[in-house]
Order: sequence, then C-alpha cells, then structure tokens
Amino acid sequence: GGLLACPLCRGLLGPWGHARARVLRCAAGERWLRPRRARCRGCAGTHVLLADVVLLRRRDEVAVIGAAIEAKVAGAGHRPIAERLGVPKDTVRG
Repeated sequence: GGLLACPLCRGLLGPWGHARARVLRCAAGERWLRPRRARCRGCAGTHVLLADVVLLRRRDEVAVIGAAIEAKVAGAGHRPIAERLGVPKDTVRG
C-alpha cells in the first residue's frame, strides 16, 4: 500500500502476491499462514511481509516463544516446558 519502506534501499513497497503457505504453532494449536509478498519499486527486490505474531525463521508464534522464555527464567527445564507448550524439546532448548 506504499506505507512500508524497502529494508535495502528505503524505496516504496507494493503488493506482489503471496509467499508459500506455512504452519504456525500457536498457543491454541496449529494455524495455516500465507504471508503477503511485496516488491520494491526502487530496487525491484521482493520481500515477505510477516505478521506481528511471527518471528523470522521461527515456526512458533511469539506468544509461545515468550511463554517458553518466561518458564525458563522461572527455573523450569526444557523438557517440562516443551511438554506443557506442545512443542519439540529441541525447539525449547534451542
């Protein structure tokens, strides 16, 4: 919509379809997400626009990651945290 700037050249981003659909692990279960894609009018680079509940290169929602961090700070181990949140233990440990 012209409200976002390109992170590379600061040019205006315009609509450019959608990125591939992906599964997002949420506190309420799994949810399908299909992010928008944008193209810079200045440098012609394309970018995937993620919602504010998603972190770059993470499959888990921000709320799930935050809950895991809070539990870890409180002294819980990675296995009990993973079991309570319904995510793999290696994900919590990492």
